[in-house]
Amino acid sequence: QYNMPPTGSGNYFPYPSCTWWANQRYRQLHGVYVPWTSQSNAWQWTARAYQFGWQVSSRASWGAIIDLQPWVQGAYGYGHVGVVERVYWDGSVLASNMSWWPYPNQVTYVHFYPGYGVTFIQW
Repeated sequence: QYNMPPTGSGNYFPYPSCTWWANQRYRQLHGVYVPWTSQSNAWQWTARAYQFGWQVSSRASWGAIIDLQPWVQGAYGYGHVGVVERVYWDGSVLASNMSWWPYPNQVTYVHFYPGYGVTFIQW
């Protein structure tokens, strides 16, 4: 039974966290914010997406949020989220990010691969 709104009303994540960027960029591309604001460290976004009725896939699509679990492909202990800007022929992606080491306060573009501990989230 859910009474949870399917989309959010603002960006409540702390700037310049990866969660702030992913929420902001997703809204730029699709016009909606993610609805989860609590229990929402990057690694928790996949579970929260399921709870709020968003789509979760192991396959990349343009504009999706990529969610990396802790210690996967360079993510630290809270995991990491970014937004897919390009999908390559092999299924790998170029994602835009903030708070990706060693550039915490700027947007960086990183090549990630589908696989263990990687999911793609969309409304």
